[in-house]
Amino acid sequence: MAQLLRKLRRAVLNTDPSFCDMHEDARASRAAEEYLALIRPQLQQAFGGRTLAILDAGCQAGRLLIPLAQDGHRLMGIDASIFALRRARQHARERGLRVRLQRGNLTDLRRWVAPNSFDVVICAEVLYLCRNYRDILKRLVESLKPGGLLVASHRPPLHYIGYGLHHGDPAGAAGVLGRSEGNSPEGGYHNWQTEAELRALYHELGLRVLDCRAIDHVERRIPSARLVEFPSLQQTLAGGPRTDDGWIIPSYLLMIAQTAPAAHA
Repeated sequence: MAQLLRKLRRAVLNTDPSFCDMHEDARASRAAEEYLALIRPQLQQAFGGRTLAILDAGCQAGRLLIPLAQDGHRLMGIDASIFALRRARQHARERGLRVRLQRGNLTDLRRWVAPNSFDVVICAEVLYLCRNYRDILKRLVESLKPGGLLVASHRPPLHYIGYGLHHGDPAGAAGVLGRSEGNSPEGGYHNWQTEAELRALYHELGLRVLDCRAIDHVERRIPSARLVEFPSLQQTLAGGPRTDDGWIIPSYLLMIAQTAPAAHA
């Protein structure tokens, strides 16, 4: 009933009090600081101090878009949620920033973004929800100028393994191994990749990987008894950071990669 009322309120009244503003949410803001601490040095190294055209694909309420606009860059954000864009506009307005915001699905990216038009494309915490993530990733790469940077986050298998074990579903956690997409222990469709798989994918797209980092770590309490029947999970977790009764699990792998420079460069 609560979900139905929420849908009615969104459709009829165009409001959603339960909407999570990731620009204001404490954990999401901490993750944004991690992203920015890795992104900003790469921008400086690749482009020096010049003003950049940056696309935030799946910008939500602007937790990355707003700080980068404050750095002096030209930002465009695309998101499917009218509620997210409303908050992003509000945050930009409060800070006196001019940003371009567009409501839309990344599958239709070419409606608003021409090929070779951005110095940097960011896509944080979006692709793992998309069945056509490979196609979207290809469109994002094609949106970059020669020598441009792609910054994208992906779910690692460890995220769903840790989630399944933490919530008493070792069979679901074990089911993550040996595949890279499908129904996950969190419920519904997701996709996930190891660092090696991501590096291979990015190589296929003609990108040079500059950095790959595990970020947004979460403590998962995992009783040892849940691992007894699943040695493959014990092996996967072995060597990872431990707590007294669990593991520290990354929520995302952040990839930073570069397209080939122009032929005359």
